[in-house]
Amino acid sequence: MRATPASYIYSKIMKTCDLCGKGSKMVGNRILLRGHYNPTNWTRKYPNLQKATSPDGKKVTACAKCIRGFSKADRLVTNRVNRADLARRRAEKSKEAALVNTAKQKKANLSRQAQAKAGEARKGTPVKKDSKEKASKKDTKKKATK
Repeated sequence: MRATPASYIYSKIMKTCDLCGKGSKMVGNRILLRGHYNPTNWTRKYPNLQKATSPDGKKVTACAKCIRGFSKADRLVTNRVNRADLARRRAEKSKEAALVNTAKQKKANLSRQAQAKAGEARKGTPVKKDSKEKASKKDTKKKATK
């Protein structure tokens, strides 16, 4: 029995996914040619292996499907953190808006009270416009339009 060289074993190991164990496979192609299937050679198909860092922090050779899987896990964790942070910021913003709103309402109430006091002071001397003043305003408007 002949011994297999170390380089052959190493190349076989390198062509498999460290996470799921997916490796190469032999596939044949059947081409229909003029009503008959044309026998073609078998070929070896390899998985899409990439060197990547797993969520544990280890460097691994993984297939694209596994890489998508652990990148999704990372995204889920970061999305949870982002959502929690966003909810916290919204709560802070609504509290600030409520404080600003109450301050504006207090200011508006004070200005209304001041206007009411000023209006009560003016009620004693009502101001009436003369009919001549009204007529002169109408004449100026007519002249401006002509």
